Amino acid sequence: MPQAGEEYADNARREVEEEMGVRDVPLTYITTFLHDDVVRVWTGLFTCGPYDGPLTLQEEEVESVTLMKPEELLELAESGKDKVTSDGLHALRLYLAWKEEQSRK
Repeated sequence: MPQAGEEYADNARREVEEEMGVRDVPLTYITTFLHDDVVRVWTGLFTCGPYDGPLTLQEEEVESVTLMKPEELLELAESGKDKVTSDGLHALRLYLAWKEEQSRK
């Protein structure tokens, strides 16, 4: 969550560094969207990378990381075998639409 007065890009940089240990990587802005499910939240969506270094997880925030392709995550969400947050799934769909649009340019 952005802190009071914090821009989305600054928040994204701070969060990816705090929660994953990823620093000094380029961020690309995709969009800002409102997710209105359990809690109404405005979210900034960015890509991060490229990055191929180690991840240092913040124990208080991140239990584990599983690397998978976006299509695998969609399949997992649709199967109901594992819990995928609705805001994360919405962000993934927006990312895939953005990526498709970029490939047509």
